Amino acid sequence: MPAWSDFRSRLGRYVAGRVDPAWADDVTGDILVRLLVRQGDLARARDPLAWAYRVATNVITDHYRRRAVESRALTRAGREAGGRELSSDTEDHEAVRRDLEACLLPFARELPQKYSEALILTTFGGLTQAEAANRLGLSKSGMRSRVQRARAMLKRRLLECCDFEMDRRGGVIDMRPRRPCSADARQPAAPA
Repeated sequence: MPAWSDFRSRLGRYVAGRVDPAWADDVTGDILVRLLVRQGDLARARDPLAWAYRVATNVITDHYRRRAVESRALTRAGREAGGRELSSDTEDHEAVRRDLEACLLPFARELPQKYSEALILTTFGGLTQAEAANRLGLSKSGMRSRVQRARAMLKRRLLECCDFEMDRRGGVIDMRPRRPCSADARQPAAPA
């Protein structure tokens, strides 16, 4: 049974890299159950390993959807119970937002100045497009245009240097860098 134990450990590593460690065993179990229930489809698959990983990806996506629904229900219940939010994910979402901002900000700074400025003020600075337009002396439509162009430039830049794994709805599940791509990453390391 070495092939099974090898697959089980590879699947465990795959899941552990995509979900919170507290949920990894549960999600792995859900994947194994789904594979067992659909073993006929697995047997007919042209590439059984690829098919099994597609099932794993779908189960992981379902896990995140379920968690989002639970989080919204907790938030709603908290509001109904006296205005407090009971969501335990609030700090997690804030931490993810900060990490994402730290990752994307160097790319935004590499854009041409007028686009970089528009994107940083609105996306990272928390200003509305109208507030940013007033600050820069632009019309609202001019600011909207700059922000849209900046986002398109940022997207192209990210697609140049990273491979993204998407779910069925186009949401990002995973990302792997192709090569160093930010200005900071291209700088040679200082001698030690």
